[in-house]
Amino acid sequence: MIRAFVDYSLRNKLLVLAVGILLLAWGAISFKNLPVEAYPDVANNYVQVITQWPGRAGEEVEQQVTIPIEVQMAGIPHLANVRSISEFGLSVVTMNFDDESSNDWNRQKVLERLSMVTLPSNLQPTIGPDYSPVGQLYWYTLKSTNPQYDLMQLKSLEDWVIEKQLKSVPDVIDVSSFGGTTREYQVQVDPNKLVSYGLGIGQVEQALSNNNVNAGGSFIQTGEQQVNVREVGLYRDVQDIGRTVLKAQNGTPVLVRDLAFVTQGPKIRLGQIAKAVHAPNGAILDTPDAIEGIVLLRKGANGDAMLAALHEKVDELNNHFLPPGVKIVPFLDRSGLVHLTTHTVMHNLTEGILLVSVILFLFLGNVRSALIVVLTIPFALLFASICLDLSHVPANLLSLGALDFGMVVDGSVVVVENVLRHISHRGEERTVMNIIREAVHEVQRPVFFARAIIITAYLPIFTLQHVEGRLFRPMALTVAYALLGALLFSLSILPVLALLLFGSNTREWRNPLMVALMKSYRRALEWAMSSLPRRLIVLGTAGGLLIVAVSLMISGAIGSEFLPHLDEGAIWARGTLAPSTGPAEGERVMRKARLMFASFPEVTQVVSQVGRPDDGTDSALFSNTEYFVDLKPKEQWRPVFHENKEQLIRAMDREVEKIPGALWNFSQPIADNMEEAVSGVKGELAIKIFGADLKELEGKGDEIVRVMQNI
Repeated sequence: MIRAFVDYSLRNKLLVLAVGILLLAWGAISFKNLPVEAYPDVANNYVQVITQWPGRAGEEVEQQVTIPIEVQMAGIPHLANVRSISEFGLSVVTMNFDDESSNDWNRQKVLERLSMVTLPSNLQPTIGPDYSPVGQLYWYTLKSTNPQYDLMQLKSLEDWVIEKQLKSVPDVIDVSSFGGTTREYQVQVDPNKLVSYGLGIGQVEQALSNNNVNAGGSFIQTGEQQVNVREVGLYRDVQDIGRTVLKAQNGTPVLVRDLAFVTQGPKIRLGQIAKAVHAPNGAILDTPDAIEGIVLLRKGANGDAMLAALHEKVDELNNHFLPPGVKIVPFLDRSGLVHLTTHTVMHNLTEGILLVSVILFLFLGNVRSALIVVLTIPFALLFASICLDLSHVPANLLSLGALDFGMVVDGSVVVVENVLRHISHRGEERTVMNIIREAVHEVQRPVFFARAIIITAYLPIFTLQHVEGRLFRPMALTVAYALLGALLFSLSILPVLALLLFGSNTREWRNPLMVALMKSYRRALEWAMSSLPRRLIVLGTAGGLLIVAVSLMISGAIGSEFLPHLDEGAIWARGTLAPSTGPAEGERVMRKARLMFASFPEVTQVVSQVGRPDDGTDSALFSNTEYFVDLKPKEQWRPVFHENKEQLIRAMDREVEKIPGALWNFSQPIADNMEEAVSGVKGELAIKIFGADLKELEGKGDEIVRVMQNI
């Protein structure tokens, strides 16, 4: 079969070259359109159910909301596990599904079960947006120099205008807003007047609810026209609320304004955003209250295409849509990291191709033969791009970086060298085509089975499950596809190119260095095989080296990490306070730490948050403070840090440790999201304790903390 394939390629040179050119063009298009992730998405297929119950304690939330939802979700097909968080006013139930399920199917089943859950009245659980932890691609704040727009008006602009416009961008699944003050109508009842009128607070609430409605009265016919009849009762302003009748006393109506003050005010805040900018002159420009938005990418969508469309939409909003003086200012744009990743990959690929080209030329001694072999690399890469695109597998730094050019071209090197050797020793009666055919037939089986063995070695990776499978399967697929492309090239296109470029006068070049190395190797081999003691010495040395290598691997001396490290150009810091911390104390600690981070000349800006957003998508209390610390390029850092991020983090840690009562953890934005999605814990390393007695669990947790602090 392989022989027939080679013969067919040599007989149909133009067809093979045409197909090769078409594959290169198709591969170039696929490579351009192939989604490139800065970080591999290793998160589970998951669905979150978010339920807000304002004012209720965490224990009530767990008993009356979280547990009923967990019970109802049990038994959904493909459900792997369920974890939940119940805290003040919020329940978040996360269901993780296996890799055999699809997110759309999972969400549909969760919605079906959710409709059967019995919850306290007026509670409406919702499912979170369908996005991946690596899908937070664009973070921004609103900047206003317009005095007519205060924080409350900016929040209204964000909720009702900007979110709607950004969601219209293809593949934007949601926009999560954080910070600012939400406008609401407030009825501030005077308790003394309430008692004097003989009313209860429940009666006031019921009257407001009953009056704030519209009603329909069908229609009446006037001549040839139909006139719709409706009663308009929805409140339009504070005056309408104040005129609401509560009861009649001695024939006189008692109105809301008689016993309460009605006004517009901010809703009770669950969190706060702030921003500090390190100006070029060294000054720190602090904004203690800001509004943040996070644009979320639909799971599985192309982030590059979405960001390109999003940039156009943001420019349109800033230039033509938003009020004068109000601007969307991004502080984390993932396109920069994606482009850096793509640039790194392309830089490494280019360097690899050039290095392989030089080495091949030096050892083959023939420009044409080196050129033919080097063409294997772009062909294999573009062939892999086609297969990845058809498989809907995105590329990332890990998968593209796994390509070994030496492994890709070695089959082509074997074929070319054998062709050159046969041409150099050809007889007068043999044509170049027959020589090339015989040369390729001679090595086709070793080349084919060498590729098959390497691909087979990657097969166990495809059996990996969960996080490790999602991490390494794209890498294994990329390597396997590239090797298949290289095999196709070496057995079809390469013989045709050799037929076109090699003439009857082509000769094999004997590299003096290789000749010397071969002589040395032959002498060493003869020495090692000459007697039993020498063979035992060689085997003993090899066994000793194997033992050393295995010992290093088992002992952990060479180190290991759960996920690959990628420098994101920023730091994500978290300060955890006592669980009972209130909003004022949380804001005070956040401000102090924010200014500490911003005081470093290596920092461009710091965006900090305390608490959680109004939509409950990020469960946290005022005891949780988080900081996005944007960094300058390492070339602009002070020499004391030697362009070493770990040293900078240690210096920052020494500063914020001066804040009493706070525990600090440092990570990176994407890495932090990924770690939380995988483990459900805000941190890189976590220890989970399971049991039925909450007090005993708390005691065991304190014991573990005391032990871990000594490490």
